[in-house]
Amino acid sequence: MFVNPDLVPPPALRIMRDLRNSFVRSFAAVALAGFTFIASAAATTTASRQQPVLQSQKNPDDSTGIRIEGQGMASASQSFPLQVEVWDKNADSYTPLRAAYRSFESKNGKWIGRGVIKGLHDLRFTFEDEWSVEGSALRLNRSVKVHGNLDGGFRSSVTLEITEPKKWPEVEWFSPGMIYGNFAHLRNNSFGAGNYYQPRNYAVWIREDRMPAPLMSARFADGSTLSVLNSAPNGATTHSEGNDFSHASRADARFLFGAIGAQENEKTLQLGFLFPGSEGQINYGRKSSEHATAHAAWRRRYHPIKDGFAHSYEVSFRFNQADNFTAFVSDSWRWAWTTLKPKANPQNLGAVWRHVVDMIAENTLEFDDRAGTQIISPAIPGQKEREITKSIMGFIGYALGSAEMMLAASTLDHTERGTELRRKAEKSIDSFLRIPMAPPAGEGFFHKSGEYATSQGGYKTDHELFLRCFTDDMKSLMRAYEDEQRAGRTHADWIAWVRQFADWLLTQEKPGGGFIRSWMPRTAKVVSDSPTGSFMAVPFYAQLHRITGEKNYLDVAIRTADFAWNQGQNVGRFVGGTIDNPDVIDKEAATISLEGYLALHDITKDDRWLGRAKAAAAMAETWMYIWNVPMPDDSPAAKLQWKRGVPTTGMQLIATGHSLIDGYMAFDVASFAKLYRLTGDRHYLEVATILLHNTKAMIELPGKPLGLRGPGWQQEHYCFSLPRGIGRHQFWLPWVSVSQLRGMKDLITQDPELYHELAALNGTKIPVAPAAP
Repeated sequence: MFVNPDLVPPPALRIMRDLRNSFVRSFAAVALAGFTFIASAAATTTASRQQPVLQSQKNPDDSTGIRIEGQGMASASQSFPLQVEVWDKNADSYTPLRAAYRSFESKNGKWIGRGVIKGLHDLRFTFEDEWSVEGSALRLNRSVKVHGNLDGGFRSSVTLEITEPKKWPEVEWFSPGMIYGNFAHLRNNSFGAGNYYQPRNYAVWIREDRMPAPLMSARFADGSTLSVLNSAPNGATTHSEGNDFSHASRADARFLFGAIGAQENEKTLQLGFLFPGSEGQINYGRKSSEHATAHAAWRRRYHPIKDGFAHSYEVSFRFNQADNFTAFVSDSWRWAWTTLKPKANPQNLGAVWRHVVDMIAENTLEFDDRAGTQIISPAIPGQKEREITKSIMGFIGYALGSAEMMLAASTLDHTERGTELRRKAEKSIDSFLRIPMAPPAGEGFFHKSGEYATSQGGYKTDHELFLRCFTDDMKSLMRAYEDEQRAGRTHADWIAWVRQFADWLLTQEKPGGGFIRSWMPRTAKVVSDSPTGSFMAVPFYAQLHRITGEKNYLDVAIRTADFAWNQGQNVGRFVGGTIDNPDVIDKEAATISLEGYLALHDITKDDRWLGRAKAAAAMAETWMYIWNVPMPDDSPAAKLQWKRGVPTTGMQLIATGHSLIDGYMAFDVASFAKLYRLTGDRHYLEVATILLHNTKAMIELPGKPLGLRGPGWQQEHYCFSLPRGIGRHQFWLPWVSVSQLRGMKDLITQDPELYHELAALNGTKIPVAPAAP
């Protein structure tokens, strides 16, 4: 670091020398005497990068601070690092207050800032801040103490003001499971959406319990980045608060969750942390059948203003550089991962395998010459069963995936149980083979009538059909075909049926590439011509090429993969995976794309597919919770669907625009394990391990009662924010179980040695699972 000593006062120069010994790859500095903090990151990828220069700086009130300037736009300042908002309940007023430090001293390589904020009613808030540099991050440990009393509450905050740019749309933003880039493909009135953007008046503050990691990052035009992370999250709340969708302000000492966010105001952009976690300028209500209800209002949370009360927290800011958006997301996310250190929650996979298979068989219904796994069933005792049932391919239905798992289990079981599993599986498959596929007449059938059915149409027979339902579950049937072939059993009719659909779908390819999203049964009349879900066809056609050897199937897989990549995945936008959240950024778009790119790499050995697989994986894993959100201590145990004490780590948000979570990525264990084998990057192994085990934490097993119907049962989804620990319903759908079993089956088929290593994390014997081919 170079600086002209003649331009720097001796105290600042002395601190500069202390800082110089702390910086390794990036740099930061903190507010001196509370007046101004400015930091900047230079490119970390260039060894000869320009070093920052530390200078003193005067505030308008003649107070003195410091300024660090260097290469990059990720410079930030804060003249008033001490900030509170006071809620006077009786006056129904909300007053922001701020101040600078009164003193600042360097001690043992850290910097201690102290100051006081004075308010009405003789209130005082005393601050003690400890700033430290850890690698490329600047960490703040803060404590705030209240002096005085007031009916209402307070929150404190730490924010940095970005030097340039000044407007939200000029920045690429990343908040896991929430924002990926900027306004594109965000549903109206979701966090970070463009429809409520107003220049100089735009706030995006998000409760951290909604977030897979309490993280928000900004990337600027020159590639420099600035991130904020609650590096020691607690997340606790009360039963009452955790179920309160009102906008009444609340204060309670037990609110230990924060809010992460950023805002554009009259002069600048700010990035930071609020504690407790008030949320605005919009917030979410309950999710309806379509999407979350959003409210253009604040939901304010405070701590009590009682003499002697104190709160404390830790928050980290990181300055770095990223060449593109994907690298930016991956770098920010992995920083959060290494900081929060998510842990595996070992499960008895042998018990999971047996009881989940049996539960699938229990829900595979037979009527006359038809059989199939029913699409929905109550997960808890006492709920009324559906009078009309149906079996559906893929997405939520996964009837063929259910048959695949019953067949796999039957090969391991030579008792009557195994014989019965095979009989049900083969009858189910035979029932689906009767559905015409050129064009498709349905995604499944009603059990009693035998009429063709659709996934989203309720009891209608003429609702639209979705590309995803077919590609999802025809892959299941092809995997079952390969398993049977290895065992010496041939099923030519299975592949003939798949090819009937595949060849018809080729006639529907759009002139510019890609495939439509949905069409009507029998007529193939287009309903949605959006091509954002085209990536779904990639692993489907790649798998069909592997079985048949026909080049045209590989050609269309490659052509469609290139189309999807160039339509936005190349800049980190993975869109259109979920049927019921159309054309928004979601995790399933990333995971299915990951599967497709890995399949093409397996076939072609072309490293471009590996690079794209890594890009898809980088986005996919950001939907995983990598910290534990505790269930309220005062919630009645019977009301909690996600049980108290069960780690939430490893579950995932579903899509942008709402806060429901599930265990869908149990499907993807083998994909991350394969990336580990191909790259040697142990981070992928950590992801695979957590997905293998933690996603099964809420499956009921013998000796592990969870209030469900019995061993093998699991409900579809939950919520970790509002309502804390409760889902929209308590039903089971087949995809839930197929995802758990397929993650195990795929890994044991692909890499049995690694499966055995990971499965034995709980110290038990190697569990029963599908045999390696």
